[in-house]
Amino acid sequence: MKKKKHKLIITYITIFILILSTFIFSFSIYLKQKFADQSIDEMIFYLVSGTEGTSSEVVISAILSSLLPFLTIFLILYLPIMRIEKRKNIIDVTIKNKQFSIHLFPHRLFFKYRLFYSFLIFILSLFTSYQLLGVRDYLKSLTDYSTYIDDHYVDGRDVSITFPKEKRNLILIYLESMENSMIDKDNGGGWSYNVMPELTTIAKTNVNFSNSDKVGGALPIFGTTWTVGAMVGTTSGIPLKIPVNGNEYTASSKFLTGAYTLGDILKKEGYNQEIMFGSDAKFGGRSNYYTSHGSFAISDLNTAIKEGKMTESQKVWWGYDDSHLFEWAKEEITTIASSKKPFNFTLLTANTHFPDGYVESKAEHKYDTQYENVFALSSKQVYEFVKWLQKQDFYDNTTIVLMGDHLSMQPGGYFQKYTYSGYQRTTYNAFINPAMEPVNSKNRVFTSLDMYPTILGSMGVKISGERLGVGTNLFSSKKTLEEERGLGYVNSELAKNSRFYNEKILQGDYFDLMKKAKEETKQ
Repeated sequence: MKKKKHKLIITYITIFILILSTFIFSFSIYLKQKFADQSIDEMIFYLVSGTEGTSSEVVISAILSSLLPFLTIFLILYLPIMRIEKRKNIIDVTIKNKQFSIHLFPHRLFFKYRLFYSFLIFILSLFTSYQLLGVRDYLKSLTDYSTYIDDHYVDGRDVSITFPKEKRNLILIYLESMENSMIDKDNGGGWSYNVMPELTTIAKTNVNFSNSDKVGGALPIFGTTWTVGAMVGTTSGIPLKIPVNGNEYTASSKFLTGAYTLGDILKKEGYNQEIMFGSDAKFGGRSNYYTSHGSFAISDLNTAIKEGKMTESQKVWWGYDDSHLFEWAKEEITTIASSKKPFNFTLLTANTHFPDGYVESKAEHKYDTQYENVFALSSKQVYEFVKWLQKQDFYDNTTIVLMGDHLSMQPGGYFQKYTYSGYQRTTYNAFINPAMEPVNSKNRVFTSLDMYPTILGSMGVKISGERLGVGTNLFSSKKTLEEERGLGYVNSELAKNSRFYNEKILQGDYFDLMKKAKEETKQ
């Protein structure tokens, strides 16, 4: 009886290990297929910071697309140890009057050593995951240290930042996954036709910083290739680097404690600040970042439900669609602009998020793919919203910044199918009604990290040295660090571990000590 119970326990343990191995296999394959262009840093960030607020549609889609591979892999792994009592001989073959029995699976041997077999499979699953997801490069970055950030980081508290006598308002619009690819070739995009004519017009008739002599934009850089990373990068001039055990850094009081951001600067200058999401602001620690750095008022999905603008049952996609986002943003901007204080209003769209985007009922089905139709509507919505802003009393003293947060993560080689060979994908940007004209906006090599001082520059703010974080003010004549050292070099250095970043940006101990020392010196 004890022997039978012992065998049963071994079988249960074996099955559990095989299920775990199957999960690792299928999850790794899913990530490789769906997030081929994403770094393991991004995946780890969401694992340690939580995925609260994730779109249920995205989650369901992920589960459904993973279910069949999971079951298939598990069946393949389980078959060798499956006990089929009546199958002594699977195939009987007679050759020259001699009968041979062929066993499809040597199940007795496999079953006898089933626990050992399951451990081998588990090790194989870890090795496969290691190879597919680039874990080796990630682990190397943890042990390979660089002083690049130490050597080039400019803290806004240590340089002169001078605002004009009449401070300008800022409206910063993050466009989810908005890249320039769907603009036609003639205008600088990668498509053979123009899916976004309205955004093309905005870029051509206003200031567009470009990597070419046509419409273009920022090149991807480490730590900024997903929404939270991009929002941090464009407002602090540093990549988002959170250690595996660092989920506490996304807590309210500890999200990049030592960073000095756009929100911090504008708060010090007396700005009213608000940020609006059509989703749950807590996703990826966004609400914590903006409350920690700038004391932003936050309006999101939960706010809309609380204020009676919608009900929980009316939730779509990540929260509410972009039509409602722009409609309710008008109300919020009208209110914040009524104050005598200058304001910074930031918002983030969501319709163009992968996979395939969210199709509103008003969207035209003009193009072959759903994703194109979603981008086409987004282009019209942004254009109409900008036109509304330009008619408001506060517009003359307001700078509007349109910015793609990162390149789209649409899977399956989607963009490679439509863009021409050699096309370089970049994120969209347009500066409307800036306080100054750039020295040179074309044929630049820059990243989203350069947007931090550039946004301030567009507001007429003078920055001593023209750099903040590791970013450069593109309105100035100063070269970016990427132009000086090369994009590849900068990217590889930022990917390495940094004691300066870990101790002084994440923890903020350095800046607390410096502040204390200065206060003691004054006394």
